[in-house]
Amino acid sequence: MSLMRWRTAGPAIAVSVLMGCATTVPYVGQGPHPQIERGRPNIVIDTLGNILAIWPKILLLDSRFANHAISAHTESYVVRFLDDHPKEVGHVVVRLNQYAPHKDLYRLITNHQVAWPWRATLGLLSTLIGEVLLPGRILPFGDHYNPWTDTVQLYSDHPAVSLHELGHAYDFGKRRFKGTYAFIRAVPFVDLYQEAEASGTAIDYLIQIQDREAELEAYKILTPAYGSYIGRYLLGPFNFVAIGVGHLFGQGVALYRGHRYQQEDTLPASTVTPEKPAPSSPPAPNPTVPLPEAHTSSPKPQ
Repeated sequence: MSLMRWRTAGPAIAVSVLMGCATTVPYVGQGPHPQIERGRPNIVIDTLGNILAIWPKILLLDSRFANHAISAHTESYVVRFLDDHPKEVGHVVVRLNQYAPHKDLYRLITNHQVAWPWRATLGLLSTLIGEVLLPGRILPFGDHYNPWTDTVQLYSDHPAVSLHELGHAYDFGKRRFKGTYAFIRAVPFVDLYQEAEASGTAIDYLIQIQDREAELEAYKILTPAYGSYIGRYLLGPFNFVAIGVGHLFGQGVALYRGHRYQQEDTLPASTVTPEKPAPSSPPAPNPTVPLPEAHTSSPKPQ
């Protein structure tokens, strides 16, 4: 989930440092998981990456974007989504704030889910630029999913952002022609469809697991991020207007959904329609209660 372009200003950098948002927090994580790899915290590199991301943080109004300090809490959502969708994302590798170009190039070679002509051309070019030459470990291009290597790169300590990128992997996991599906993203407006699919997957999953707090937080960051993609098709300052509209829409949806949840929680129990009990076998007779005598009728004589 990357934004259009970014700039870093001297005063903004100073404020970022003074506020202490450029710190690296070591963590143990959720324990070993075959699909998750973690980068080693580096105070210099992670601080630099955090500072360079000040402009996207301002646009999204969230300091957790590209903060390079992914907590165990955020990682728990990654683990749960992976375990709940083994069919679609069972081959995905998730790198948590990790720069591993040699591993990404190896996955590019061995990712047989994408046809080799795609991997040898667009896949190689994309991986060399995005994972080797311009690493997200430092540059604020944001969290993203690389379909050529089937790898999710995460740098933000935000559950919704993580689930959004996993939503891309889930979307690709359902496609038969993955290379073609990745290629057509270059066609205008196709990226809007793919981004909507990823965000929809993330929000639907949070609703499914009944995590109301994370769901409301998701609206507040995923909708302005989606606005940034719409803004790419607009001229001049209108691209920022699209992000602003995304913020208003996300806040509005979060407020509406939160109000609905509040109403549901305050409803009296008598207003809740009880579920129809499932059919069951008749209860066994109580031996302490005498059974009534059976009355049988004799056939009448002719």
